[in-house]
Amino acid sequence: MLQRMLKELKYVGEIPADTESLVRLSNITLSSPKLEPTVLFFDALNQLDKSKESEQVSWLPFELSPNVRLICSVINGTPCHCSLAGRSVQPKEVLCGPLDLASRREIVDQVLTKFNKRLDSVQMDCLLAKEASANPLWLSIACEELRVFGLFSKVTEMIKDLADGLLELLEQVLTRFEEESGGHLMVATLCFLECSRHGLLERELLELLGEDETLKAPTEKEFIEKGPDAAQEISKQKKVEESDNLANDLSKKLHVTVEETYRKTDFDRKVDDEFDVADIEDKDDAKASLTKRPAPLPAAKWAVVFRSLKPFLRPCGDSGEGRLDFYHRAMSKAVRKKYFKSGSEDYRKFLYTWWHGKLAEYFEQVENHDRKAEELPYHLEKLLDHSRLARCLLEWPVFEKLSADEHNIELLRSWRKAGGYATAATLYTKSLEQLSSQASEEEIADKKWRVARFLCCAGQYKDAESLLSDAIELEENVLGARKSKMADLFQLLTDIKSEVSKLAEFISVNDTKKHYKVIQTALKAISFRKNLKGDENKYQLGLIELRLSFHYGAFFRVGRPYEDLTSSDSRIKCEVHCHNALQIFQELGDAGHMAEAYQNIATFVYDDTDPAQNKWYKKALEVCIQAYGEYHKLTGRIVFNMGIVIEYKNKKESYKYYKRAYDIDCEIFGPTHPTTLRTKSVIDEPAFRIIAEEMELEQGKSS
Repeated sequence: MLQRMLKELKYVGEIPADTESLVRLSNITLSSPKLEPTVLFFDALNQLDKSKESEQVSWLPFELSPNVRLICSVINGTPCHCSLAGRSVQPKEVLCGPLDLASRREIVDQVLTKFNKRLDSVQMDCLLAKEASANPLWLSIACEELRVFGLFSKVTEMIKDLADGLLELLEQVLTRFEEESGGHLMVATLCFLECSRHGLLERELLELLGEDETLKAPTEKEFIEKGPDAAQEISKQKKVEESDNLANDLSKKLHVTVEETYRKTDFDRKVDDEFDVADIEDKDDAKASLTKRPAPLPAAKWAVVFRSLKPFLRPCGDSGEGRLDFYHRAMSKAVRKKYFKSGSEDYRKFLYTWWHGKLAEYFEQVENHDRKAEELPYHLEKLLDHSRLARCLLEWPVFEKLSADEHNIELLRSWRKAGGYATAATLYTKSLEQLSSQASEEEIADKKWRVARFLCCAGQYKDAESLLSDAIELEENVLGARKSKMADLFQLLTDIKSEVSKLAEFISVNDTKKHYKVIQTALKAISFRKNLKGDENKYQLGLIELRLSFHYGAFFRVGRPYEDLTSSDSRIKCEVHCHNALQIFQELGDAGHMAEAYQNIATFVYDDTDPAQNKWYKKALEVCIQAYGEYHKLTGRIVFNMGIVIEYKNKKESYKYYKRAYDIDCEIFGPTHPTTLRTKSVIDEPAFRIIAEEMELEQGKSS
């Protein structure tokens, strides 16, 4: 959507492919006073693919260009509506109620007139007498059904038979599709789209439907007769082939290690040292062992299915390679109701497993690594197939796609289900050892940097720093110490050292040397970064300025000099770097990192006794939630710091902040992450446990 918007705005320059860069570019473009007078219309924002960017509408700047007007529709109470309504500059809201009778008549007349059809007064009254006709979606679908109905003499009877409810009408439509347009192929198409994560490319659907006659899920009777064996039929042949060729490639060799890890049940335990990957053969051999897929569905058969479904699907886009998906969530609900909610609870679960299994088997074999990274982990998570999930995450193209996100959110979530962060650290390290004999020094250095960045997010700081040290040594001694690479490497080293320093519950006098070292590392990163050009380098410079301001502030809080740095100098430098970062992110329209700058100002520029400190914290929290939502690591950090500020003034209120921070950390990182454990250690203190018990009693009495 953002790429299309930028094209419509005639943006001159390269349009990025990754979401984070697109969000930044959209903010810059829509807030630019140089933008020509523009009116933008967005329908159903709540139906965008679920992500933090769409739900928090972070692609839309807080302050639009004076030349821009934006009109959007959204369902009341959805996350994106709440985010927009909660902004400091609130949008004007107009509640759209049910259609009045005159509007309904006009819609029916306009739609049917296009096809030289019309209803007489009796038929019109019969149609509009249905309560659901006040819903424009129901009315448009009903008109479409009338348009394709061929028996004029039975139109009145047909109108009477139209279900008086949106989902019920859609079920009738689906039944007609089955009878007239493809039978089991229609059902398979609907089920594939429903179970896909973000829709499917047309060619993907054609390849999936190429199996044709095998795309009939077992009936409930067959499921009961076969029991668990029914679910295993999906990948039975594939598993036989895998067992014969298990040592043919890196991912399959690592699969052995993953299976051993699962048999131990302790996901955080290190994998046995006996693991040996020296004899692994080239990955090209593995591709030869993959199951050959049948030919794609013939165009003639697909045309029958697509012609009927087309009004209910999102457009393919300019290139024809856009994803096919339901254009309205009501269609998705109708598909679930008709095809996934019949029979016993066990059978319903089985149906989801069956279709997710088909999709997982398909995406394991695709060569489009971007699509594989988007879809395959999702389906393996749904199947609870953790060993296959781990093998998927160990494929370098998949890893690189998922780790491109600054916060590694998807990769972190997947590894929590695939064995834990310690297992990930061990397996990626083993994989890098194998790769060292096959790849160039440049590729090795890049992959070690990427893995180290992910492990930093995963709280595996020791492994991260070890890999990063190897990458720095390669860059300095072999690859020519390129400035852009050195900037990335030392910026990540700053991040790792910074995160380790934050594991302490509070800033103490023993941390002087630790903060000083982070400061020196950050200054070295800035020395490489400051003369590099482009918005991406500007963005990265803003990030390192934030880190630097935090540690100058923390050094000031310690209150002791170290080497050439005094406490008073560190406070001045903290404020300077805070405002440097703030200026960069204001220019980039990056509200999330503006919130982080506000937090640093609150924490270090103002004392606990200054009322202005609380105002800055509230501003930081407000902007952070608008940009990222409740469940983000920055939200947790701000909330935790707010608890620290008031702990000695109001113990009960501070507990509420700490508990909120703990809930956020659990959701983002999982219960075993160092950040989560640090927060838990605070709320487990005796004084806070007493408060927690008292609050539970109060809640019990009130209920």
